[in-house]
Amino acid sequence: MAKRIIYGKYLVSDAKTIIPSGALFVDGDKIVDLGSYDAITKKYTPDEVMGSSDHLVAPGFVNAHGHGKGITDFQRGHMDDTLETWKFRRYPHIDRYYDTLWTAIRLLESGVTTTMHNHDLVDHDDYDREFSTTIEAYAESGLRLAFAPTLVNQNVFVYGDNEQFIRSLPAAVQELCENAVRQMRRFGDKEYFQTIGDLKERFDSPKVRIMHGPVSPQWVTDEALQAIKRHADQEGMRVHIHTLQTQLQKLYGLRRYGKSLVEHLCDLDFLGENITCGHCVWLSERDIELFAETGTSVTHHVSCNLRVRNGIAPVFALFEKGVVVGLGMDDKEVGDDKDFLDEMRLVSKIHRLSSHHLDSPHLLPADCFTMGTQNGAEVLGFSDQVGTLKKGKQADIVLLDLKRMSEPFLHPEVNPIDLLIYRGRGMDVDTVLVGGEVLLRNRELTRIDRREVVGKLRESMAKGYGEDFREKNKLFPTLRERVAGYFDPWYEEIEGIEKAPYYFMNNRF
Repeated sequence: MAKRIIYGKYLVSDAKTIIPSGALFVDGDKIVDLGSYDAITKKYTPDEVMGSSDHLVAPGFVNAHGHGKGITDFQRGHMDDTLETWKFRRYPHIDRYYDTLWTAIRLLESGVTTTMHNHDLVDHDDYDREFSTTIEAYAESGLRLAFAPTLVNQNVFVYGDNEQFIRSLPAAVQELCENAVRQMRRFGDKEYFQTIGDLKERFDSPKVRIMHGPVSPQWVTDEALQAIKRHADQEGMRVHIHTLQTQLQKLYGLRRYGKSLVEHLCDLDFLGENITCGHCVWLSERDIELFAETGTSVTHHVSCNLRVRNGIAPVFALFEKGVVVGLGMDDKEVGDDKDFLDEMRLVSKIHRLSSHHLDSPHLLPADCFTMGTQNGAEVLGFSDQVGTLKKGKQADIVLLDLKRMSEPFLHPEVNPIDLLIYRGRGMDVDTVLVGGEVLLRNRELTRIDRREVVGKLRESMAKGYGEDFREKNKLFPTLRERVAGYFDPWYEEIEGIEKAPYYFMNNRF
C-alpha cells in the first residue's frame, strides 16, 4: 500500500489535540507520524499527498450502535411510534447483501469508518446464511465492523405472562403470535451460542469483531444473560445490550425484582468493562453509579429515542460520573439519512440544558466529538486501533471540506471542533480512508458502484410491495391495540416513579 502525507488547515488528533497546518504520514495501513505540515514534509517522501489548506483532517467516525438497515423503516412503510407497539411489523423481502452495501455507502459518505451492526434475524430457518451474507457485504465495502447477533427468548409481546396474553387474543391474531414464538425458538439459546462461536472462528479479524447481542434484560432470561457474560469473559469478547429504553421497562424491573433492571444486572454479575448498555433513557442515580463503579459503558441514540418516543437519556449525568458514552444512530437518524455529523450536532443541542441556572455546565461540542470517535471505538473494542489519530494506530481518517462549512465568513479564532459540530454535514465529507485504503475520494466511492447497488435494490423490491406490505401487516393493528391495552394499568404506577436525573424542561415536575 501507498505511503501518504495527509494534511489540512487543522489536524484533529483527538478532542484535546488540534494541530494547525497539521499533517500525518501514513505507511500502508498505519499512522507512522504526525505534526506540522512543514515538519512532516521535510521528514518523509510519500507516494501521494492528500488534503489541502481547505481541509479538516479528523479520525474516522464510529457509529457505536445500529441494525444495518440501508432502506429505512420509514422507506419500507412503517411510521415511528412507541417502542412496545412499534416493534410489531413485517416487511416484504429486501436483498440482504445489497441492503447492507447501501448501509455501508451511506455510512462512508457520512465519514463513518467503523460501525456496529446489531443483527435482528429475519430468516430463522437460514440464520447462518443471513449472518454470513451481512458480514461479507461489510467486508466488500471496506468498513470496520463490530457484529452482534441478537437473542430474544422471553416476553415477546408483553412484560408478563405471554401465554395468557396470547390466549386472550382473537383467533387469527393468536395464531400469528404463536407462529412468531415458534419462529423465535428456531434460534434459541443453543443455536445462538453455536452461531457466536462459528462467526468468531470464521470472521474475527483486525477489521471484524464478533460481539454478543442479547437484546435486553426484559427479553432475555437471567440464565442466558449469565451464560453470555461467562462466555464473553472467557473469550475476551464484548457484549451489547439495550437497557431501560422506556418507562415501561423501568416499571417492569421494579415490579419483578423490586429494583431497576440495571441493579438486577449487577446482581447477576453481568455488568463490567466488556459490557455496553444501549439507550439507557430511564436510569436512576444509582444505576449511573453502578455503571461508573463497574466500568460499564453506554451508547446514546438521540434521534431514535426521540423518534420512538422514549425520552432523553441523562448523558450529561453519565459524563459527570466518568461513564464512557458512545454515539449510535440506530438506523433512526433525525434526517433518516445516516448523517453522523447531524447526529453529533443534535446530541450537542439536546444536552445543553442540564439545569435552568445561568451559565450552568453542560455537554460541550468536544464531548460530542469524543462520543463519536474515541468513545465509540472503546465501546466496540477497537480503541487500540482507531478513534484517535495517533502514532501506530490504523489510518482510519476523514478529510472534510472547511471551505463549505465556513462560507462566506468565519471568525478566525473559532475552534475547528466547534465548527464541525455547529456547521458540519455529511455533504462536507470529502475523502475517507479505512486502514489506509481510500474508500471515498472527492465524494466518489472507490470500491462500490453506488449506481449498481441502487439498481440491484430496486430490482429486488417486489413490484406489488405496497399490497404485500398491507397483507403481511393486516393483523398487527389489532395486536398493537391489545398490547397498548395490556399496559394501560401501568401508567398510574409510572407517575409515582422518581424522575431524577431525567430532563424535564417545561412541564409540571
